[in-house]
Amino acid sequence: MITISARIDKNLAKEIERIVRERGVDKSTVIRELLYVGLKDYKLRKALELLRERKITVWKAAEIAGLSYREMLEKLKEHNVPFPITVEELAREIGGE
Repeated sequence: MITISARIDKNLAKEIERIVRERGVDKSTVIRELLYVGLKDYKLRKALELLRERKITVWKAAEIAGLSYREMLEKLKEHNVPFPITVEELAREIGGE
């Protein structure tokens, strides 16, 4: 592991301390867990944003978010992101080409 230092707001520090007391674990553990959750959320949001903009495929979004293809499809539903398909692709799929 490596050590990273950062300045944080007093209110954020108080929240971290509250979680430490609540969970009965050390501060480093709490901060690592919060960073992990935040990073995971960031990657999902970024993948969904790129999907909305039709810049990537669902497969690529799943890779970015660290999810399986099926899990990514669930996230699309949860976040009301339409499946990125062009009009031409849709016409070809339904045989209207």
